[in-house]
Amino acid sequence: MFFRRNWIRTTGRVLDSRIRKSYDRRVEGHVVGPPSHLHNYVVEFTAPNGETTRLEVEQHSETVDVAIGSEVPLLVRPDGQRAIFDKKDPRINMMALSKARQEAQRKADEERFRGLLEG
Repeated sequence: MFFRRNWIRTTGRVLDSRIRKSYDRRVEGHVVGPPSHLHNYVVEFTAPNGETTRLEVEQHSETVDVAIGSEVPLLVRPDGQRAIFDKKDPRINMMALSKARQEAQRKADEERFRGLLEG
């Protein structure tokens, strides 16, 4: 993959957010549950040239919602003029977080089951 191959991994801090897109969850044509949202975030980070920079970063469907004030993994263009979320980072990757939760639940179930067997 050649896209963003020279971009620099860094961490930024979320300063603010706004809803970029809302969409309904539908099952067989019927709306179920509250709408889902994708956000744009104002993120502050140290650019490759050493300057503190603030940019707008879009959330995509592969990433979880992040809280204002939280630290987020970023990929930053070498000139510091553009940044995106590092979607492969397990701290914000929706699939990685889901797997971690499932594994934690499996271990907790196993411990509880063993505890009941051993008395």
